[in-house]
Amino acid sequence: MSKTCWLLYDAPDLAVNRDYAALMQKTGLRYGLAIEAVTLQELTLGMDAAGQPTMLRNGQPDRPDAVLSRMRLDWISEHMERMGIPVFNNSKVCRICNDKRRTHLFLQGLPMAETVFLDGSCGITSAPASYPRVLKPADGHGGESVQLIADQNAWQETAGKLLAGDKRPALHQAVVSQPGRDLRVYVLFGQILAGVLRTAKAGVVSNFKLGGSVELHPLTDAERALAESVIRRFEAAGAPLCMAGVDLLYTEEGPVISEVEDVVGSRMLYQVSDIDLVDLYLKG
Repeated sequence: MSKTCWLLYDAPDLAVNRDYAALMQKTGLRYGLAIEAVTLQELTLGMDAAGQPTMLRNGQPDRPDAVLSRMRLDWISEHMERMGIPVFNNSKVCRICNDKRRTHLFLQGLPMAETVFLDGSCGITSAPASYPRVLKPADGHGGESVQLIADQNAWQETAGKLLAGDKRPALHQAVVSQPGRDLRVYVLFGQILAGVLRTAKAGVVSNFKLGGSVELHPLTDAERALAESVIRRFEAAGAPLCMAGVDLLYTEEGPVISEVEDVVGSRMLYQVSDIDLVDLYLKG
């Protein structure tokens, strides 16, 4: 008997990831998994009179055997877990990874670029003491709204829109010694699967879908040791990285942590290798 799995998306994200969803569905059949793409917009979550969590899908009670999460709201993952539904990655991973400030706090003691946390409600105070700096939204992903800030005028213009206008939480960081170059370490069930080196076409945003070039990269001892330290930290906190990306930057002293991607993309891994990430994930 096949198990029912929801591939859970926010509707706008599903709209641009239909091919990935189709690949998951097709691959799942090999392993007795009936995978269905489901959007947050179809769900109604709440509590009943006895204080137990409830869930409706399109107005009717429904629940899967497991959820493969491709969304970034940790409370939704926690709600399903409280109903006894396994969620991958779990709600703790979702909570830690989808606010970059929280990620840095969680990884306290590991090497990272010097960083200042910003709250959108506080306007554009906490301006950098020196430039250049990298400004990014704390809840961003895929390189979205990441900006290289060259001077005070650029800070006022860019930070003013992000913080004072959009009221988004953010952070700014020291520019590392190799800006526009980073390493995505793919992690599958707590083990390092592969490394992909990304280089920006211009500026500091190296994401593949935004034009960055990619190449398969054998990890150095230092890169592997740092990535494994991150994996162990998550494991010890009850937040195992089932399928995730540990992103590293480069300084003159060696690699440092950039962020950890919960809803990790796989396009570039398929581009540079014959590793079938989806097959390995669903088989696992």
